[in-house]
Amino acid sequence: MSKQLFNAAGTTAKISELYALTDGELRIQMDSIRIDFVFWMHTHFSLNEKQSIFLEAMEYPLIQLFAEDLYDCILFRLPLSFTWPPLEPIGSKFVQPVSALVRTHDPLEGYVVTGNLRIVIGYKKL
Repeated sequence: MSKQLFNAAGTTAKISELYALTDGELRIQMDSIRIDFVFWMHTHFSLNEKQSIFLEAMEYPLIQLFAEDLYDCILFRLPLSFTWPPLEPIGSKFVQPVSALVRTHDPLEGYVVTGNLRIVIGYKKL
């Protein structure tokens, strides 16, 4: 898989690459996200210095939330979108998953996930 910039075009390209994989190949990638989200991000995206520092500073509970939400969303090939900040940063940067994922267990189908995931990246005014 190619390394992409972490921006609107790069995330769109990465999602397309992932969704083009076979089910087995996709599961391997998603297991990788679940095991080490930060390493997976560094491996699949060319992060600039600020993005890398922000990623490395994220607290573990949020990293785990991203890993689980992305795992389910991508593995079930559900809609995934990103909302990007304005070009001129104002205030303190934040990242927030806005999950509309619905996880259920069906006796016939097993674990099933429906819905979508949106990841918002922005700045809070100080």
